[in-house]
Amino acid sequence: MVDIQRSLTQLIEQTGALQTGHFCLASGLHASRFFRCIKLLRYPQAADVIFQGIADRFTSQEIHFVLGANEAGSILAFEVAKKLGVEVAIAREKAGKYRLIEGFEFQQGSQVLIVDDITTTGGTAKQLIEIVHSAQAVPVGVGLVATKGLFEIDLGCPTEVLISLEGMDATPADQCLLCQKGVPLTV
Repeated sequence: MVDIQRSLTQLIEQTGALQTGHFCLASGLHASRFFRCIKLLRYPQAADVIFQGIADRFTSQEIHFVLGANEAGSILAFEVAKKLGVEVAIAREKAGKYRLIEGFEFQQGSQVLIVDDITTTGGTAKQLIEIVHSAQAVPVGVGLVATKGLFEIDLGCPTEVLISLEGMDATPADQCLLCQKGVPLTV
């Protein structure tokens, strides 16, 4: 556990994946620091510690699919599924709601591991869990690369986090000090 956290901390520093600025998060909250996991995944050999770390946390579970969303989550899902020897499924956000991409589906009773890069409020993971439930499949767990550790999040299934990032923030836009100072959002 400590070795993976040390490796991830070094990888985050080397790749510049933890950025500072003024960001609007997927949750709608604003933050002065943003974790851009895709920067870690640019280096597949180095990122293998992430893929293996998540897979290792769920090897005792019976899993049929690994589900991820968007760019980073799709890469995570593919690589973790490869490590576990199971199928992959990918969801995309459209009009504020996640849906499986055409061509992916779960059979009733399928055991599904959900993976995501980071969580602030658990919003993406909750939507992916809902996709699994709506297919009458079973979410066996959620594997996360990182969490901001700001909110108590109950996803209703086992959740494994590789690293909790320090010094993160997330505030409603109407309480954001950067907005109040007129600092434009970072693109």
